[in-house]
Amino acid sequence: MHQRSCKVIDDVEEELQQQMTDALNEQICDDNVQSAEDAVPSLNAQEIYPDLKKGIKLPNRHYNVTTQEIKKCINTMATVIYNYFSDNYGFVDANNNNEFESKYKSCSAKELKKVLKNLKCKNGDLKEIKFVAKKLRCLLSKNNTDLQHADVNASDNIDHDKLFNNNFWAYFTKTLSAVIPNKTFSIPSWIPKFNSPTTPFNLDPPTYNEITNVIRKMKPSGSPCPLDQISVICLKRCPYLRTYLTEIIHAAWSSGIVPSEWKKACTILIHKKDETDNPANFRPITLESVPLKVFTSCLRNKIFAFLSENNYIEHDIQKGFTPNVAGTVEHTAHRAHIINTARIKQRSLVITLLDLKNAFGELHHNLIYKVLQYHHIPDSINELIRSLYTNFQTSIITEKFSTPFITVGRGVLQGDCLSPLLFNMPFNTFVQHIKSESFLQLGFWKFNKTGIPCNPIHWFQFADDAAVISSQEKENQILLNRFSVWCQLANMIIRVDKCSTFGIKKHHLNLFNINLNCLLATYLSPVPKLVNLSATLVVILITTCQMKNTNRIYVTCLIISYLK
Repeated sequence: MHQRSCKVIDDVEEELQQQMTDALNEQICDDNVQSAEDAVPSLNAQEIYPDLKKGIKLPNRHYNVTTQEIKKCINTMATVIYNYFSDNYGFVDANNNNEFESKYKSCSAKELKKVLKNLKCKNGDLKEIKFVAKKLRCLLSKNNTDLQHADVNASDNIDHDKLFNNNFWAYFTKTLSAVIPNKTFSIPSWIPKFNSPTTPFNLDPPTYNEITNVIRKMKPSGSPCPLDQISVICLKRCPYLRTYLTEIIHAAWSSGIVPSEWKKACTILIHKKDETDNPANFRPITLESVPLKVFTSCLRNKIFAFLSENNYIEHDIQKGFTPNVAGTVEHTAHRAHIINTARIKQRSLVITLLDLKNAFGELHHNLIYKVLQYHHIPDSINELIRSLYTNFQTSIITEKFSTPFITVGRGVLQGDCLSPLLFNMPFNTFVQHIKSESFLQLGFWKFNKTGIPCNPIHWFQFADDAAVISSQEKENQILLNRFSVWCQLANMIIRVDKCSTFGIKKHHLNLFNINLNCLLATYLSPVPKLVNLSATLVVILITTCQMKNTNRIYVTCLIISYLK
């Protein structure tokens, strides 16, 4: 047994040794073959060598744009963006719809609907579909009257150069020119002064994150300025351009001077009503440069944050241009509640609606600077705004024609992101005056559940539109007198033809014997030497009668107009 076991072990060892010897011989053969294949061939002149590039320096995050380089950097950025998109994507053809215009010139709305349906079914030309759809919307629009069609069809026969030189150029030059440019303004003593600010103004230039947030909130559908054609979409999608713009804004902020390249804009005209040869029947829309809008948006955010943190601005009365506040809805709902309360409770109510003549365009620049001081805005920010409003120019343009640049000498800059806040600040001085207890008592009092009067409402303001609310005509007249005095100080003009007064008054009369003479004394009396607000009157007379021992309320609306 032992001998058999030893023999088996010897056979296994011999077999294992033979296998290891064979494997070693195969490895030696493979190494010889691989060494033969790895032999280096001789160099050949036709071989291709790598082309190594020299190392480049990457730009730092901060470019350190100096004051002297601002103009160069602005022009460089505008030129690079414009050339890139024009070279790669071409230009907008303004006359690409001429063939469609002649093709569908005489088509009716019914025919255009059939054409549009066929084009969509057959997957027609996208440009033709857009043109037909737009023309159909114009025909179906209620605002598109036959007179407007006649003006559009006859526009080819108008001498635009002569029309602009004779009418539009003279009108807008006069409208935008400064009136008494050296006039000084002072805050009267009856307007309360603000205390010193508890929270200081943040004078640091806007950061990259602040600028990025501003750009992200801007609408991508906004039209670019025709002077540089820079769309906000470029800044939205390119962080490198935002970084470059940040350095330009830092340099302009530190210098306290707005670059002159940003202080040029273009104004287009939108027809409102009546004849097209009258410039007053057009609404001007100004297109500013997108970098300037970003700059003024950052400036607006800092000023608004300072005013809000120090409680310098009123949000209960003034609802216009207030962020995150649905001012129109609040004022409308509140007025409706007051009118309904007066009707149900049979209480007297007088409401006067006020309108100012071209309020945004008549605001004096020196008044803006004075109001900035009144709100404790630092001098450096005041000078920055003064630089923005100094020699700001715009050109009135159409599709084919344009006027020379016109200097904007009065009014807030249209299309500018800072203008709404600058417009509200002068009105805030008047709001601070009428919010005192003596004027609050003149308003319409509410009653709580226990019947105690509380929370009087006397004034609603939305930008330049105001609603004066009181229980009696005399109280309403006192508030109107104060507003007239403030308008004289601010060089504002009240449009009497756009103002109206209406109210609710309880009167005991026989149902069938209504004395109309009693209404003649209910309208607001003219303001002596200030403004006559009796142009329009709407009086709601509530009469009470006895019928079968039951009180019934009858409401009769009588409209009396007093034309000057």
